[in-house]
Amino acid sequence: MARHLLSDAKVRKAPPTAKKHRLADGDGLYLYVAPSGIKSWQLRYRLNGKPQTATIGKYPVVSLAEAREAADKLRKLVAEGKHLTAHKRVEKMRKATATANTFEAVSDAWVHREARRRRWTEDYRGEVEASIRNHLGAIFPLPLGELTAPLLAPILDKIEDTSPHMLPKVKQRLHGILNDAVVRGLIPGNPLPAPSRGDAPRLEKRSYPAITALPGVGEILRAARAADPAKGVQRAHQILVYTAQRISEVVGATWAEIDFAAEIWRIPRERMKMHKKADRGDHEIPLPAGLLAALREWKHVDAGTSEYVCPAPRDPARHITREAVEKFYRRTLNLANQHSPHSWRSVLSTTCRNHGKADDLIETQLDHVVGNASAAPYDHAKRVELRRELLQWYESQLLAARDGADIVAFKRA
Repeated sequence: MARHLLSDAKVRKAPPTAKKHRLADGDGLYLYVAPSGIKSWQLRYRLNGKPQTATIGKYPVVSLAEAREAADKLRKLVAEGKHLTAHKRVEKMRKATATANTFEAVSDAWVHREARRRRWTEDYRGEVEASIRNHLGAIFPLPLGELTAPLLAPILDKIEDTSPHMLPKVKQRLHGILNDAVVRGLIPGNPLPAPSRGDAPRLEKRSYPAITALPGVGEILRAARAADPAKGVQRAHQILVYTAQRISEVVGATWAEIDFAAEIWRIPRERMKMHKKADRGDHEIPLPAGLLAALREWKHVDAGTSEYVCPAPRDPARHITREAVEKFYRRTLNLANQHSPHSWRSVLSTTCRNHGKADDLIETQLDHVVGNASAAPYDHAKRVELRRELLQWYESQLLAARDGADIVAFKRA
């Protein structure tokens, strides 16, 4: 056993001098003392007859005992003929590569590429990121090489139990990430079997069931009013009910889009499902009186704390996710496979048509194409005012249903 020359006290009290100097501990281990007083551990050795120096670490971050233990490991590498500085550099690169190949890093890169390639809207990109984070966050720290089918199976089983409607999307995204990693040479193969047609869940294509009869609609509105969800979810629910817009457009609404003077909500075309139809312009939604009053109150309450109308509960800098609203419908309102946020589009369409309202106004409100592109903007202002009357009437119908008034349905002549 080598005889050590230093002690903890000697190391601690070693004074700096005008010139750098070293204190030997034996067998090539030294305490290097700089004129500035900084102390570090060095191992001096010979490789192929040439003197070499490897830095172990600074004192007191690395204690005397830890320096001796590290020196023993390094001497074994020297005995194997390895250059310690080069070995350290290779190990650092290996660790960096392992970090870059974690599922979190690879999935982030995949989302970035897919969003650019498929021209996702910012809202949809945020939705995908939130879905991956919420459902696959448990494997974020793991290197891709450690992902196996037995490891992933319980995670997918849990999603099937708690959020069965999300399982097809999560599987699709997980397969996309892993297949992309194979193409890029990060892993030799996808650990999950390729999905077959027989394995495709029936929920893959959603039919959006809806409760459209006004008595049933009234029950939903009463249940939602009695519930106590997060502020952003409650707001999103009300906007969905009275405007019948798509859930992704509602959760991403900003205060800048609300024109209180004109009493209109202008959704930028790039946030719409039909965002490629730039010639159609922004989607303008007249705001009925009740919803407009609620929006004024919400903005006063927020007092500029968030740019979003439906802020996330823990981070006002972000908006709530569509999944949060869908979960409210499934779990709190117990409407799974009966009524979803998207179903309000059917409610508006059915209610208005049953009362003989104009088809073109209904379709325009739902942002469906009416007529040809050249005719669309011809009477835009008139259509906005006509839709304002339509939505005001529609809001009164829903409020009456919510408050238990008798609704007499007139069939269209």
